Amino acid sequence: MRILFWLTVLLSVAFVAPLHADPTPLEGTWSGSGTMQRMDDPPQKLTCRINYRRETDKVFRVAAKCVTISSTINQTGQLLKVNPGVYVGEFYVASYDISGRLRVVIDDTVQTMTFKSLRAQGTVTLTKS
Repeated sequence: MRILFWLTVLLSVAFVAPLHADPTPLEGTWSGSGTMQRMDDPPQKLTCRINYRRETDKVFRVAAKCVTISSTINQTGQLLKVNPGVYVGEFYVASYDISGRLRVVIDDTVQTMTFKSLRAQGTVTLTKS
């Protein structure tokens, strides 16, 4: 009877645990494209390659390189996991002295990153490389 009880508990945990897991882990390299708009300028297409490195259970370091037709943007930052598949944080672009807010949402294997500062905003859709 005791064996049956523990087997039932083990199977319950095995089936419930995946329901609480993250869709796709953030850590690693992602690439994709989107749009960016500097204030008072028309939107520009951009492509990005972003690397996320875990610092703690809920904190990730961001290093991104995005390219538009006219510029290359190297961005650094940090994200905090606030829910499964949802991260928020801040970014900094040293070459333009721009900082702002980041939000990353992972839905299945697709990531949507939105960013906003006083001087620019944009959205990028990425997949894991």
